[in-house]
Parts: sequence; C-alpha cells; structure tokens
Amino acid sequence: MAAQISQFLIDRYSAGPSSARTTTVKSLQESVRAALAADEGTNFDTFLQGSYRNGTAIADINDVDIVALYDPWQAPASRDNWNWLFNRIATILRASPLVSGAVTLGDKCVKLDGTLHVDIVPAISPRPYSSTDPITVYSRNNWEERPNYPRTHYQRGVAKQAFTDDTYKATVRLFKRWVRQYPSLNAPSFYIECAVHSVNSTAFSPYLPLSFAGTAVKIADYSRHSVIMSVAGDKDILVPAEWDPDDFEDFQRRLKADTKYVLDAITSDSQTAADRLWKLAFGD
Repeated sequence: MAAQISQFLIDRYSAGPSSARTTTVKSLQESVRAALAADEGTNFDTFLQGSYRNGTAIADINDVDIVALYDPWQAPASRDNWNWLFNRIATILRASPLVSGAVTLGDKCVKLDGTLHVDIVPAISPRPYSSTDPITVYSRNNWEERPNYPRTHYQRGVAKQAFTDDTYKATVRLFKRWVRQYPSLNAPSFYIECAVHSVNSTAFSPYLPLSFAGTAVKIADYSRHSVIMSVAGDKDILVPAEWDPDDFEDFQRRLKADTKYVLDAITSDSQTAADRLWKLAFGD
C-alpha cells in the first residue's frame, strides 16, 4: 500500500494567505475605497481583483490588485481623459491620510507601495454605473484601451471550485507555488490559473497531490496549437500576444519532469521517500 505524503507538506505548498494577511488586504481595500469616496466631484466603485479576490493567492504573496471603476464615464475615452484619471487617482491617494506608501504611475495602474504592493487599476465601463463585465482598462505605454472581465473571472472560478469538490483553488495555488522555483520561466500566475481552469473537472481530486498530478498531466499533453481560454472565457491566452507558445513549451518541459516526482511520491511505499519526492518536485 502506498504511503501518504505528510499532510503538513501538502499544506505548506497549497496554503493561501493567513487570516491576518487577508484581514490586512481587506482593510487596505476599504481604506483605498474611503480615500477615493472622500474626493468631491468624483465617483468610484472599488473592488478587489486577481489572486486575493479569486482565492488563488499563495501564502506569502505581497501583491494586491484593486479596480477603481470611475462610474460616470463611458468607454471609449480619449488619451487625455485616461491621463487625467490616472493622475486624479494618484493625487487623491497622495493627499489622503487614510492610506500610506509611495504613489507612482504604472502602465495600467497607479502603484501604492507600503506594507503591501498595491496596483490600483483605473477603469471605466461601456455603460455608466454598470455592474457587469466587461470593464475597460488602459495601457499608458501603448495608448490602448482593453476589455477586462474580473467579475466574470471570479464567478467562473467559484463555479469551478464547486464542480471540483472545492479542490480547484488549492490546486491552482500548488501550481503557483511550484512555478516559483523557476524564476526564468515566463509563466505569469494569470496564465497558470487559466491553464488549470481549462482542465476537465474530472482530473481534480480531494487528495491534492493527485489533483496536481492529474491536472499537470493534462496540461503537459496540450500542444502549442491548443486553445486555452481565459478563466472568464473572453480570449485564447495561448497566442504570441499573450502566453507565447515557446514560453508555454518551456513551462511544459519543467512541469513534465516534476510531475514524475509527484507521481512517484504518491506511489511510494514509505513516507520518508514520499515526502522527499514531493519536496523535490517543489524545489525544496
């Protein structure tokens, strides 16, 4: 009979942020919301997006994404309008006693660097005061508006979690923790989450090492010409303008090699060997 990998090692790699960190993030988002709401003459709706919102953040992540949806405007907007919006948000944050940290302008966000690294993403909607996706975000470098679907992403992640008996999000965290050992790989967490989401729900398992291995085998079998839809379902992410197929194949090669360690750990007849192989797969 195969030995079980020690539960504390499974938990080490699949853990999300602590409750204290989650509380800090929630408080920070509320402070940003209050700072923007206090500004007379503007009307923002703010909400979390990304890993913290979706429940797929790994334990020690310091990056937080907050959407600042400027409700009165309707997309499209001019370049001057966008520049005004970015600078207005930055001015409000710099002047507010409710937030602390250095405020700078990024390509698609206003950066607030304090205890946590916060990206406040200026956004507008195709229709004023809309509560549905898409929202429209802007690249200052490219002078380009782009549709974004953070609420749809969240909702489809919740559905996938239910379809997989509450194993999808922990499996995504395992992948994000695994890839961290390879800083040279071009494998952003958004694309990893899309790849895991694309796998049929039957590949997931309540036993997380088996869930990781089952989804990894499926992802490793994709070709560079496969279609991997975003979690929101709005675009194929396996294209040169998104996750370049060459980078994806580099990701697959590493994944195939380390999945063998996980499979050997699952079938090992001693816990010592199982733990050693499991840790080896994650670079420990």
